[in-house]
Formats: sequence, C-alpha cells, structure tokens
Amino acid sequence: MPEKIRWGILSSADIGIKALIPAIQLSRNGEVVAIASRSLKKGQQVAKEAGIPRAYGDYADLLADPEVDAIYNPLPNNLHVRLSVQAIEHGKHVLCEKPLAMYPSEIDELAAAVDEHGKIAMEALMYCFHPQTKRILQIVRDGTLGDPLLVAAAFTYNLPNPHDIRFEAALGGGVMYDVGSYCVSVARAVMGREPVLVNGRARFGPDSDVDEVFAGILTFADGAQATFGCCLHAPRDQWCKITGTEATLTVPAPFSPGSGDCTLILRSGWRRGRDVEEKIIVPGADHYQLMVEHFGDCIRSGRPPMVSLEESRANLVVVEALLRSACAGKPIEI
Repeated sequence: MPEKIRWGILSSADIGIKALIPAIQLSRNGEVVAIASRSLKKGQQVAKEAGIPRAYGDYADLLADPEVDAIYNPLPNNLHVRLSVQAIEHGKHVLCEKPLAMYPSEIDELAAAVDEHGKIAMEALMYCFHPQTKRILQIVRDGTLGDPLLVAAAFTYNLPNPHDIRFEAALGGGVMYDVGSYCVSVARAVMGREPVLVNGRARFGPDSDVDEVFAGILTFADGAQATFGCCLHAPRDQWCKITGTEATLTVPAPFSPGSGDCTLILRSGWRRGRDVEEKIIVPGADHYQLMVEHFGDCIRSGRPPMVSLEESRANLVVVEALLRSACAGKPIEI
C-alpha cells in the first residue's frame, strides 16, 4: 500500500467539499486522488478547485479505479449501503456519512460484505473523535456526576431550500435520520446502555411527508431518561445537559464544537448547601481530520474502527423505533 491512504470521494456534496476533502488533505496519512459526480462538469470543477488529480462522471468509474484505497460516501441516505457494498466489492474501504443505513437489516448486509471481502467500513460519526466528547465521557465514567439520571439534548437548524434532499422521503430524508441520530448517540453513550422504551413525536411536512420537527424520550431499565428535540426550521443551535445524582454537566456545542477551545460547565456542591460552578476548558481540534486519520490507521493496522458496525446498528435500532413510535402515536418497546 502507498505511503498515504488514497481516497476517492463519491459525489460533490457540500459536506465532502467543505469538511472531508480539506480534512483528508490536512491529515498525516491520507490524500484525495479522485472524485465522482453525476455531473462530470461539476466533478471536474471541484477537482480543479481542490487540487484533486482525477474526476469521474459516474460513481462506478471511481469504484473501479485501482488507485483508490478508500472511499467517502456522502450520498443520499437511501444509497449509503448500496454504494458502500459496491465499493467494498471493488476492494475499497468505506467511510460513510450518517446515518449509515435506513434500517438495521441494511447494516447486516454491509457487515456481511465487510466480512466476505476483509475491508473496513465505518459510519462518519465525527463528533465521537473530538477531545470534548472523550472528556465528557471521562467525567461521566469517573463518577463526578454520580449516577446519570437525565440527558437532555437539542440540535436545530434552518433548511430554507424546499428541494433539499432532506425533504425527500424516498431518499431517506427527515430530521431524525439527520441530526436526531446525534442526540440518540450521545444519550446512549452517556448512559452506557440501551433504552428499553422510546416515545417519539413528530410534525411531518405537508409537502415533504418527512419529519421536520421531532421530539423523543428514551427510557432506560432503571428509570433514567433521555429527552431531545430537533428541527429543520429553526435557528441553528445545539446543546446537551447531563444531570446526575451529584452534579450536572452542560455542553454548549456537543456535536460540532469546532477547532477552538470548548467550555464545559460543571455544577456541583448542592448536597453541601452551596452551588459550585466550574468551567472545564477542552482544547479544540478538527474532528473530521481526527476521524479520517483514525480510519487510515485502522486500514493500515487492521484493527477495528472506534465506531463499529455493531454500534451503528444499535443506534439505528433506536432511531428507527422512534420513527415508528411517531408514526404510530404510541411508545415502542425495544
């Protein structure tokens, strides 16, 4: 294998152009050698601007390129597994945007291809790689908060373009598959176990027929709760608050904290009659770069990626149950 992992980018989606391509180009172990777009002209334009050697007007041509070791798949959700499996069958490793699939059974299909061809596939859950996330989980695990009782989170943004693919039900649109999956992921990570009951409520768009506003409750076996809300029609905002028996931890930007220093707010001391607030500073980082470097290291070493297919499947089980709950108008047991 060459000195650096040679990446191919499937599609000219904004996330690839603005986040993944720069991250790979800045990484210590990767380089972007090809990009494919349904429009060859658009692919050539992106390639020229980003300094990528080759551009293709067909995804199949990129997958067949023998000089590509790994692909990044940011295609619409309904194409995540199909194109990822095809890439694996062509001998490529796959980093795929979230959600990795629309149904848990699709991840089983992807896992079978991984096992058969000896390749690595990972969901691009980039926030997991940021030092802030690791610090949050350290605080939880070392008992600083006591026993976690409640996780509350929100992730909202405004999507003004009515023709955006996230408004297309057939393409796997909707806010739950998009940013709602982050809220479920952080709740499961903090609690360290799976919920036994979920309750989802949604407002479906009159024209789009996808969930544009979503609120959910996850109930765990010991009675601990996680609540969240997400929306496609609101000012961009995100936050998370973890309440334990001894203290609370507030995270102003849990999912896209950025490269600047992050501030966590720890409040404790209430049992002693005083409320102590401590600010914990976590150095910033490019979590996309950390993710692609980790993925490249896994390719070279053969070790499993930090975000396993089993983890992605477990998260999707909860996401899919929440969507079924919202459609049925009643809680769903898991």
